[in-house]
Amino acid sequence: MACLLAPLSPARTWIDSTGNPINGDFLGLNEGMVTLRLEDGKTTTIPLKTLSKVDQEFVRKRSFQAKADLVALAAKRIDAAVEKGLKEQNLQYNGGLNDHLFLRRIYLDLGGRIPSYEEAREFLTSRNPNKRQELITKLLDSFDYTSHNYNYFAEQLRIQSQFPGTVLRNDAFIDWLKKQIQTNRPYDELVRALITAEGRIWDNPAVGYHLRDKDTQLDHVAFMGKVFLGTDITCAQCHDDPFSNWTQYEYYELSAYLAGLEHQGPNPKNKAIPNRKQIEQYLVEANKLDLKKEEDKEKLRNLLRQFDRPLRDMNRAGEFVVRTVPNRPMRLPATYEYEDAAPLEVVPPRVLFGQERGAAVAALTSQERLAAWLTSRENKKFAMNIANRMWAKFLGRGVAEPLYNIDPRKAYNPELLRVLTEEMLVLDFDLKAFAWAIVNTKAYNRLASRTKSSEADPYYFQGPILRRMTAEQVWDSMMTLVLGDPNQFRLESGETFNELIDLAGQTSSSVEEFLARIKKYNQFRPEDLLVNEEGISILNAKLKPQETGAFGTNLTRPPFEKKGGKSDQEAMMELMNQAKEKKILLARAAELPQPSAPAHFLSKFGQSQRTFVIRASSLDGSVPQVMELMNGYTTDILTQPGSKIFLDMKHLRSNFEKANVVFTSILSRRATGNEHYLIDKELSSGGEEVFADLIWALLNTPEFLFVK
Repeated sequence: MACLLAPLSPARTWIDSTGNPINGDFLGLNEGMVTLRLEDGKTTTIPLKTLSKVDQEFVRKRSFQAKADLVALAAKRIDAAVEKGLKEQNLQYNGGLNDHLFLRRIYLDLGGRIPSYEEAREFLTSRNPNKRQELITKLLDSFDYTSHNYNYFAEQLRIQSQFPGTVLRNDAFIDWLKKQIQTNRPYDELVRALITAEGRIWDNPAVGYHLRDKDTQLDHVAFMGKVFLGTDITCAQCHDDPFSNWTQYEYYELSAYLAGLEHQGPNPKNKAIPNRKQIEQYLVEANKLDLKKEEDKEKLRNLLRQFDRPLRDMNRAGEFVVRTVPNRPMRLPATYEYEDAAPLEVVPPRVLFGQERGAAVAALTSQERLAAWLTSRENKKFAMNIANRMWAKFLGRGVAEPLYNIDPRKAYNPELLRVLTEEMLVLDFDLKAFAWAIVNTKAYNRLASRTKSSEADPYYFQGPILRRMTAEQVWDSMMTLVLGDPNQFRLESGETFNELIDLAGQTSSSVEEFLARIKKYNQFRPEDLLVNEEGISILNAKLKPQETGAFGTNLTRPPFEKKGGKSDQEAMMELMNQAKEKKILLARAAELPQPSAPAHFLSKFGQSQRTFVIRASSLDGSVPQVMELMNGYTTDILTQPGSKIFLDMKHLRSNFEKANVVFTSILSRRATGNEHYLIDKELSSGGEEVFADLIWALLNTPEFLFVK
């Protein structure tokens, strides 16, 4: 429950034009009205113009709707740059998108999943001339957008649910990052928060970024270059790079900004924690042990062993703290062999290119100096990198490739790369506004190019490149087909587990309460952190068929009415029990353990293992993928009577209508005449089970697996 009821952004005190304070969290801006969530959980709307100038500026920076004119201009400038490149190559745009192709693509690219049956039917039957723009706005404001974009950044930052070699979990950082995406925190602010983060993860979740590479400080710098600058300096860690001209000395100069960064420190002493003698005395009295007897002595030793290991784990977890040791120098390695410096010589911090600016630089910490230079508007490589990555996210490849080591001189359309960079700056690193601009370009709204295009091949963006769904998109689409609403269960904010292992937060000196805490730790299961709106674990909760929206208007009776067979609620509960038996958690990829286990659906479909490679996910097909879709547990659950797709069909009498439910649910279009003929033919020789076969057949088509 803590996850879903926690504020989407840090608490803020707003000041209206009369000077009165309002405590609330920013949720959005629509038609000049600001929506806030108050401290009691209720929402209120306030005219933007009644807020202070500072608050108005905050809203404009966070809300992409406030930048409609700038976004429209950005789309036009991008169109002009693309068209210039096409004209020079004597090329034309691909054909335009019909409604069902647009619908499917925009859901996958903005929401990370296919639309549900009701969502597809509502859009396809609508005659609203503005329905495409309204859908884009709806998706950008949705939790689907947050979930999908979290997956994107989690791969770049190589986020794992647990820090290797420790019991320390990363849930607080995961939740923090999702909130930054949901509240549309400008990308430059987000990166500065990551780089300057210090403290323990339960005090400042952003430190999860540094803790990810707690044992590999120099590698951490290399990843920083790839992810935030699109610049690969990895080779220079060990020797001068003959291909990119980065020297080993330059690598250590950049690393010197983080020379004082430490990831461990002493645990704060807490007198409230009982000592071993107190614990022994309590156990003896509670279990009525007679220490004169050898067998009771052995019982005491066994009881103490149950607490020794958890205590060691919890103590070690408290030692992980990101902090800066002042004036710690960076030294060259003992193996340094170049003539410009001596081994073990102290290296002063220096940026890779450009220079640090601003009179206040001397007053900043080394981390703050690094963050200020990295995210500076004058550091065009920072804006160019994220603009190029965002373009690749929607069009299938960057203007400059590879994404982790871009060279603008090698871009086939340097004008387009320049315009994208400029518009990222104009929009103040607002990634929602930038996404809005891209999906409104002519290039995006064209059919996908079906020719293979490697990083070395020229491409001028006649349309997006045909690409297979990511592992997360396939999984989240399957969850949509199973549940209708795939967002029923979400990962808790991390507060529950962190409070459990944070011994410094122990306030009671009661031995009984302390041992109960240890026992609770021993019984902890990560699945318990996946909860619904009521805060109930996915292992204990019930699936809820939606009373509105999820069942549509084509039903002949209310969805919860029971006439002879199982009610929809009972069918979904049976589905949940089957999933539990097969150890499948029916939640979105962003809420599941990361990375997934090797045998999991996500792993088989190429999810990154989040180790030492950026953009390590795979879109290649494989035999395990075919087998998973043919007879895997997830497909088996999908074809059960309690899945959403079957609940949508079960109230219909016509095979024609049922077939349209299946096609619309999976492919976002109705069945063609020839397809109806084949279904009728199969039904004449079979029975209702043909619809399970139909679902299986459509899942295994390229039309389902590819973003066209």
